[in-house]
Amino acid sequence: MPGARRSKGLSIAAAIAFAVGNMVGAGVFVLSGLVVGVAGPSAILSYLFCGIIVAFSGISYAALASIFPEDGGGYLFARRMLGAFPGFIAGWAMYISLTIASAFVLLGFGIYFNLLLGTSVDPRLFALGGIVVLAGLNLRGLSEAGKFEIGLVASKIAILSGLIAVGLFHITRTDFVPFFDSGIGGMIQGMTMVFFAYIGFQVVALMGGEVKESSRNVPLATLISIGIVAIIYIGVIVALLSAHLPSYGSQSVFDASVVLFGGAGAAVVALGAVFSTLSSANANVIGASRIIMEMASERQVPGRFARLSAGGQPANSIIIGAILATALILYGNLNFVVDLTNVTTLVTMALVNISAFLLVRRENLVPPERTYFRIPLGVVIPAAGAISCVLFMVTLAPLTILVGFIVLFAGSAIYLMEDTPRGERIVREIRDRLGRRDGSELPQKSP
Repeated sequence: MPGARRSKGLSIAAAIAFAVGNMVGAGVFVLSGLVVGVAGPSAILSYLFCGIIVAFSGISYAALASIFPEDGGGYLFARRMLGAFPGFIAGWAMYISLTIASAFVLLGFGIYFNLLLGTSVDPRLFALGGIVVLAGLNLRGLSEAGKFEIGLVASKIAILSGLIAVGLFHITRTDFVPFFDSGIGGMIQGMTMVFFAYIGFQVVALMGGEVKESSRNVPLATLISIGIVAIIYIGVIVALLSAHLPSYGSQSVFDASVVLFGGAGAAVVALGAVFSTLSSANANVIGASRIIMEMASERQVPGRFARLSAGGQPANSIIIGAILATALILYGNLNFVVDLTNVTTLVTMALVNISAFLLVRRENLVPPERTYFRIPLGVVIPAAGAISCVLFMVTLAPLTILVGFIVLFAGSAIYLMEDTPRGERIVREIRDRLGRRDGSELPQKSP
């Protein structure tokens, strides 16, 4: 049978837009200034090289998505290729990473909301307000949250394009001297920081079942979105350097816009940052809730964790995620939140690369008549993707790695829980909503 094709659903342009919208958020408005502060002008290479390395994993995602053109992304791939428990770890890691990322992005929202209003309120208060609004939107239904997302994405891309254009007009050769302001080590440290900025590419595979001609379009959308976002990030770094700021930090994009545009233009950029961070957080909440629905449909988590609201969303998952994000917002340490997100994301990406490695080595698992995206260079790319995940991991603080793994394996308790009769009914309802086979044929947890 040829690769799965859908006559209806999202176009490749829409899939790219969702991925770009998810990646372009706090990674631009908050993280870019922090990276320039660490790496200087070589921050350009930090974003470029990190994008290339992430593309290795993107190719692994693309190949698996062309074979399993359904919703679920990394969770689905690990579940199908590695078995039930590795699949659970991948899915739980995705849920936790998306939830933690929401906290970081909303802290950025709080910083820029202050700048927009000209106030000095604790940014955590605005962030808490943001998580309440987004949880409420998603409890009402995906269609309302999706419409909200489209408007926010269009606004932030337009504003960033203007900032980059002005930065390119003002940049000079001397702005790049000395290029390695903090040595090669600063550039490498910048790479470990910006990994967070690219993890949103997974959204294309996560929503693969909604993309038309997904066997072809999901791989293309994945790689194109990584390339587009790398260009945007590098353009913003150029704009920051052209502003000649005395120091760089979490609000440097705003400070640079004051220099390049004046007060009125800076207010527009701050408004764009508010839109951008809020839309990225919204995409993370949507993605996290979708993962729990998929896991519940496969009996990887008890049905009660994915109880559907009147709007058809997994209400308990959204509420639990909002509580976890609230705890991290109150903690308020940006670096810790980013590193913890990286730990959980790297676990999922490593498992996906291992799955792609097995796919290349055991292509007999795929029916010969099936068309799919074949990974170039054989096992080299998935092996490079898996190794890069490990290398990124070891650059993080040992305590952060420990906390990340504790959070992940604490989820094993949920995996081992027996479901209740009410939970079984919820699972059947979810499977019916997702168009799966009759609930009487529910899959078992064993591999």
